[in-house]
Amino acid sequence: MSMQPEPATRRKYARIRAPERMWITWKSAGQTSTARAEVMGLGGFYLCAKKPPSEGSTIELIFNLPTGQVCGRGIVRNSTPGKGMGIQFVQLRPEDRVKLNQYLSRQEVSQKAPAVAPAADSRPANSHSATSQLAISPRREEAAQLRFERELRRLIELTGKGTYYQLLGVTSESPRSQVKRSYYSLARKFHPDNHVGNRELITPLKNLMTVITEAYTTLENEEKRAAYDKCLAAMGAFSMHREMTESEKSVEEWLKRANECLRAKNFVGSIGWLRKCLEAAPEQALYHAMLARSLATLSQYRNEAIEHFQKAIDLDPWRESVYVQFAELLEKMQLSGRTRAVYTKLVEINPTHAKACERLAALEAEEKGKRPSALISGLFGRKT
Repeated sequence: MSMQPEPATRRKYARIRAPERMWITWKSAGQTSTARAEVMGLGGFYLCAKKPPSEGSTIELIFNLPTGQVCGRGIVRNSTPGKGMGIQFVQLRPEDRVKLNQYLSRQEVSQKAPAVAPAADSRPANSHSATSQLAISPRREEAAQLRFERELRRLIELTGKGTYYQLLGVTSESPRSQVKRSYYSLARKFHPDNHVGNRELITPLKNLMTVITEAYTTLENEEKRAAYDKCLAAMGAFSMHREMTESEKSVEEWLKRANECLRAKNFVGSIGWLRKCLEAAPEQALYHAMLARSLATLSQYRNEAIEHFQKAIDLDPWRESVYVQFAELLEKMQLSGRTRAVYTKLVEINPTHAKACERLAALEAEEKGKRPSALISGLFGRKT
């Protein structure tokens, strides 16, 4: 059953039905995807997603409005696999809140208008009624469908032998804004949710959108784009899948061996395999986090563990468990200032994180307890 906007009396902010083609790019725990918004408001959104993050997950949102691009951070308050997720905003910049509020105000006015279609003589001369849409001949509809399927086949072929630039229809000189526009244009056209009535195309569309999203997240990020360009220059041409297959198989095998060592508590063994994973995929936050955990078990490698924890957070700042593991290591090393900084960052991401709040309070109490002792020691020192 589709979610209906709840009465405003039950919420701090009213919610409205989202326009049909309102697409939201979201990122959570290493996942990046695009989903259609069903309900939206200043307090949060409801997104349609077949594999939504679990309840309590932190999620980053990016979407475009006529009033400008909006970026926000939220918490998944309810999650239903196969349907979608309800998201509550926990961080929204004031300027983005203004943009969203302006857009919602306009939509709310339009949705309150009578649902009955206006009389024919009251319509603007250039408007297209539902009747005119239905009047399109079957032959024209068939031709449009054939053009769509040809373009779909062309893009699928590009995923096997082309570059990310070719797939998104941009060049290596294209700015990030153009990359973003191209991505959203493709997402609106080829997202599986727009073709639910054409079942035989759903799987190809899903596969295509996975690669399109991968291309966008690579070219939109300056560091990843620079690394990708180096790979292009070194290889002359870079196939998005075929040339990577053997390397990916190797990394998968090394990661499997590392996990086997971890299950056996053979941390020294896991370090060797995880170093090999990072040699092949240095921008994978997960590998940095796993290596940091193994290094942290050996006192002589703890400083190196700090470096890998920090790199994991830089690459993926939304994985809350990494912050906790990093802070626990810093506490063992009695680096209270850095421990407090890591827990503080985690609370910024998730203000309700129980352990982070608890440890911050404990660290503050310990700090207050030390101050009188230091003062008394100083006084006695001056008297002697």
